[in-house]
Amino acid sequence: MTWLILVIIAMLVVALYPVVRDFLRKRRTTVPAYVEGLQAALDGRTTEAVARLKEAVATDSENVDAYIRLGDVFMQQGEVERAIKVHEDLSLRRNLDRRDEKKVLEALVRDYVRTDRKVKAISLLEELVHLDKSDAASAEKLAELYIETGAWDKCEGQLKELARHSSQRQRAARLYTEYGRAHPRDNPGAALAAFETALKLDPGSIEARLYLGDHHFAQGDPNAAIETWNQILDLAPGRSALVRDRLERAYFDAGRFEDVTTLYERLLRKVPEDTGLVVALAEIYQKKEDLSSAIRLLERVGGPHKGDVLPRVTLAAMYCDRGEYDRARRVLAEVMASLQSESAGPGKAA
Repeated sequence: MTWLILVIIAMLVVALYPVVRDFLRKRRTTVPAYVEGLQAALDGRTTEAVARLKEAVATDSENVDAYIRLGDVFMQQGEVERAIKVHEDLSLRRNLDRRDEKKVLEALVRDYVRTDRKVKAISLLEELVHLDKSDAASAEKLAELYIETGAWDKCEGQLKELARHSSQRQRAARLYTEYGRAHPRDNPGAALAAFETALKLDPGSIEARLYLGDHHFAQGDPNAAIETWNQILDLAPGRSALVRDRLERAYFDAGRFEDVTTLYERLLRKVPEDTGLVVALAEIYQKKEDLSSAIRLLERVGGPHKGDVLPRVTLAAMYCDRGEYDRARRVLAEVMASLQSESAGPGKAA
């Protein structure tokens, strides 16, 4: 009996040897070609990448990733229709496993988004989200395209689905903010609800507060806008540049322009290094015809370093307004010397 088993094993080895030999030969040629193609693509050598990836797929037609990369390289070369055809042909295969199918659909989404074929991209993204409920990136991109195409009802459903997952709350908050910004002006209630939902999902969102303030202002409520934008100053005083112009306009419209001075003075105590805020406050003093206070404030800014060019130039302009032309010339000369020194670099200044 033992000898019979040995004979069978020997026959199997003889029969299978050509198959194993061909497989090993194929792997020896396709793997280096595929790897070299990837490296060439990463290095920007697209012509070489195409040649090597073509060799890889010719040797191993089951190498789905090589086909995807080949289409991507065609797209990089500007051969748009050729790239899309490679990926579309790949999507028609019936024997793809779920992982490869997902990769092919993602490649086609990239193609369609890049070529502004949003309807096709949306269709594929809906399929991807259906295939994998945990695919946050596809869900996020789908919501973005719903917003861009004005598919408001579908977008609301997608955003609610994103918001259900605690790990995606910040993504959902960002998208609710974009939804609120993009919503038609004839439905301000929907926009307001979107901004409020964004802040519930991410209470620290600067972006949601910024655009919620814009919404209040556009609806003729400057006081609500002021309150919202002041929350940004409380959360992130160093980012006052986002709201300074907005606040000045809103305070003016609300008949409260005097409050801007108090606000900026209080804020400057928190962020004394914010030279943009220094200039903004000095300009407020100037508008109130208090040129002496404006100049004193600007004179407190440090030497004429590159980062301090704006306040120093503003100071020179205000010296001119007061008729002190010699002082203005000295400040500007210091600024120019400093900029030339920094431009020359270490060890190159005269």
